[in-house]
Amino acid sequence: MAWTSEIVMLSPRDSLIDVLIELLKRMGFMEYEKVPRRGEWGLDIIALRKDPIAGTEKVIIALHEKGLADSRRVNQFGELLDEHRADKGVFVSPAGFTKDAKLLLSREYRGRIVPWDGDKLASLLNNYSVPVPEDIERILEEREEVNHQEETLREFNLDAPLLYEFSPEEILKGVARYLSSNYPIEPDEVELSGLRVKLQSAYIISWAVDDENKGRAVVFSRDKIVLRADEDAELSNPIRKARLDSPAVIRATERELEVPLTPGEAVLVLKETAAKELGTSENKVQISDRRKVYVPKEAELEFKIGANRGTALVKLPKGKVEASIEPLPEKYFVEKAREAVMKATGEGIKGKGVKITKKKKKVLVSGTTERFSFEAAFNPYTGKLLRLDTRMSEEAVKKLLAESYPGSEILGVEFNKKSAVADLLTGDTVVSVAIDLSNGETREVARFPSLKGAVEKGKSIIEENFPVNGLSLSSYRVVEHKYLELELSGEDGMARVRIDGSTGDVLDYYVEISEKRAGELVLEKYPGYEIASVSDEGDEYLVDAANETHEIKVRLSKDGKMMEEIDRILRRKLAEKIAEEKAREVDPEAKVDSIELAKDWVVTFTGVSKVGKLVLHRATGEIVEKEAYFTERALEEFYHRHVREKYGEENPRTERLTHYKDKGYVHIKVSGKDRLYYARIDTRSGGILKEDSVSAKGLTARLKQMNLEREYR
Repeated sequence: MAWTSEIVMLSPRDSLIDVLIELLKRMGFMEYEKVPRRGEWGLDIIALRKDPIAGTEKVIIALHEKGLADSRRVNQFGELLDEHRADKGVFVSPAGFTKDAKLLLSREYRGRIVPWDGDKLASLLNNYSVPVPEDIERILEEREEVNHQEETLREFNLDAPLLYEFSPEEILKGVARYLSSNYPIEPDEVELSGLRVKLQSAYIISWAVDDENKGRAVVFSRDKIVLRADEDAELSNPIRKARLDSPAVIRATERELEVPLTPGEAVLVLKETAAKELGTSENKVQISDRRKVYVPKEAELEFKIGANRGTALVKLPKGKVEASIEPLPEKYFVEKAREAVMKATGEGIKGKGVKITKKKKKVLVSGTTERFSFEAAFNPYTGKLLRLDTRMSEEAVKKLLAESYPGSEILGVEFNKKSAVADLLTGDTVVSVAIDLSNGETREVARFPSLKGAVEKGKSIIEENFPVNGLSLSSYRVVEHKYLELELSGEDGMARVRIDGSTGDVLDYYVEISEKRAGELVLEKYPGYEIASVSDEGDEYLVDAANETHEIKVRLSKDGKMMEEIDRILRRKLAEKIAEEKAREVDPEAKVDSIELAKDWVVTFTGVSKVGKLVLHRATGEIVEKEAYFTERALEEFYHRHVREKYGEENPRTERLTHYKDKGYVHIKVSGKDRLYYARIDTRSGGILKEDSVSAKGLTARLKQMNLEREYR
């Protein structure tokens, strides 16, 4: 169906905006967005397009659907251009523009506002092959159906007005509502194909007995008379209207008239009834007016619902509906499925292997063609095709690709619900192809740069920026049908390089050097060392190396760019040598008892005069901590010398020496010729912290001696 200005004008607002967005897409706009309207004069779409000369162009679009657009509306759109800082505006008015609006556009907004009327928009939509949406097609079909229904009905001129309204449209709506509530049928699917109406004549008669007893009656038949119809809730308004109306014209395909009474008989029946009810003679019942009317009694409808037919009986004037419709035969659905599948795929159904499944609100027809499997869902009563799912088989997809790209290699096919995307190697180029599984149509979604060129570009970027050389292609794959991922490898390591399929540029990469290359890089920085081990720790390598004096541990990133020395220690032989030298500095005759590596080197030693512990820096051997204590023998000799020099004792003798290691001192008791000597000596420095002496004889001396024994015990 081609677009016309009439179709544009009949299109609903929301549908037409969607059509405009599709048109912008086909005109090359890269971005487009609906804008929620604020008030009556807002805009509807903002779109962006790249201009090779001017750069990015911003365009706004507004739709004016109510009649001709005037100059006031044009000016309001011009203000929106400034408000949104747009380069250009498209003002769509399907009905066209007033003369003053056209003049304003040509003078004030030339080049900034582009006016599209219905003819211009229809022309553009046809030029860019924008299809008429299904919802707009339905509106056009419904309009044609209404016109067809109007042509189906004939007009009948009656010789009197109707007592009750008669509308074919309202009767059809009532039948449609009834059918939609009892069957899976939409009200707008019910189409009138015939209407037979039955009318019965009746009479409105004005009567009076006296001033108090009078009124208007409706005589339907001998058995049905409403004497005071003007006071009846259901009849008062209809008879008032009917008395003023002209003879009616009704629309139907056929009409039937029933005449229960002649006008004279109607008067006779009324007078008899009135006289009886009022208890008076017929002579006193005076008739002042008589008006014939027609009463719609029932309507028989012939209706069409899609491919089905049915009848309904409507009791009037209440509108009670009696209707039924039978499902269409299975043969119909099979034939319609064949037509739908042929239209969608171009292939006929294979053999007679068609399966029919009946459900409450639909009939399913399933089967296969040469390349497709299908399932069609139909409304069982209207025959309307509700859904058609066709799916090309995997084997057919691969065969189609082989035919479309002869000599190509299928790298992989990703099957989704309604489509598949295949990656193919054609010559030296990778191509991503989308396949519509419903009909087998194909389109290229990406064509990557040549594989050789991609490898050279990836190889050069990696080798120029990372410490790896000699890389060559080991494998490749297509990611998300948009990126080409290469894996390059060599003795120095490997790299994964991701190439953007649309530009051919490197999008991302990952580099991992080999363990051997990791060792080589460490040796380049630490000449004279030898590699002891290389361990893989996930995101990094740990490299152990050593020379004659030191052992080191180096952290190296997998890409080979980040190197950090995380540990350095003296080799054990060197540490032992330094430990001996440092111990002799404390005591020239000291010997190392043990040396262990903790955080630093921990050394214990024993000398003639001193014992203790040294902590040497793990890498330099410098003393970090020193603990040295005099030996008990050294302290004893020191104190003997002290007693000789200070007190003149010639032959002092030690009677007791107690070592308090936790407190860092000793208590010593020495006897001389006539005195006893007590002292507390610091084991670190050898200094006398406290000293006392007492005579060895006498009672007083004995008491003092007891106190000193307790103090220097």
